[in-house]
Amino acid sequence: MSTSAPSPKISLPLAPPPWTCKATVYVLSFYHFASSALPLDIVYDPLELHAASFSSEKETGKYAGGLGFAQIVRYSESPVGTYDELAILPGSFSSVGPDGKKRKDSRITGIWVSQEATLMNGRRNWNIPKHLARFNFTPSDPSTSSPVKVEVFRADPSSTQPFFSATIHPISYLPFFSMSSTWLSYLGISTHILQPPLPQGDPSGVVVGSEDWKRSHPKLKTSRAKMVWIDMKQSDEGCKAAETAVGQGEGDSLSTKHEKVYENWWPGMRRWHLGLICEDSILQLGQPEILKG
Repeated sequence: MSTSAPSPKISLPLAPPPWTCKATVYVLSFYHFASSALPLDIVYDPLELHAASFSSEKETGKYAGGLGFAQIVRYSESPVGTYDELAILPGSFSSVGPDGKKRKDSRITGIWVSQEATLMNGRRNWNIPKHLARFNFTPSDPSTSSPVKVEVFRADPSSTQPFFSATIHPISYLPFFSMSSTWLSYLGISTHILQPPLPQGDPSGVVVGSEDWKRSHPKLKTSRAKMVWIDMKQSDEGCKAAETAVGQGEGDSLSTKHEKVYENWWPGMRRWHLGLICEDSILQLGQPEILKG
């Protein structure tokens, strides 16, 4: 089992864009209708959930639904070193930016990482709402022929139940193929990310806030993409703990104390999904466009 835990507080280096990274990426896609309420305690960390400047429909735009993604990324090279990441992009948001232009772009609503340098720089560079988490991968050095279980825990060492888990099952008889995220534009899916201003977190300056909207265009390409099966069944213990908390009438404290855990992570989601593994991927994150009124 491979475990990556949050790093201790140190003097963190600044790493401005552009970034070019190498990584293995696991991708789960799903569809969510605009008429269905978003599971807020899944898509947001509590800090952003309770910040109107980031999550309020009135201030940041209406959720438009569509194709969403959950991505597990294992960075082997980046300007801030190696780290693991879980990113949630639940679909598109329709908004009018501070420049007065109407847009319909994707948004990273929640993202969790295993070290502080990428946390601070991701928030600073692109308004990406990164927070610390602990990651377990079993086995620790998986081959393409064996299943990989991924568990993501809150950074607090007392957190014993993962808030996200998935088991990736390779399909041995399928070949690898080349792919690029830019191909999504041919399907009418925006690959631009429009991020509202971030709230300030802890006083240490690691969980930095911002005042401007930022629009960026991350790109991924690989010659080793392959279809996989993804088992989204969550921890039985986690589901039971959440049910107990709800039964005790925790109410509004649910998002900060007892998150609701659905059987297959997302409300109404079936257990098994076709997903994607992208080995030896190149990820590019360029200079963002800063939108001002």
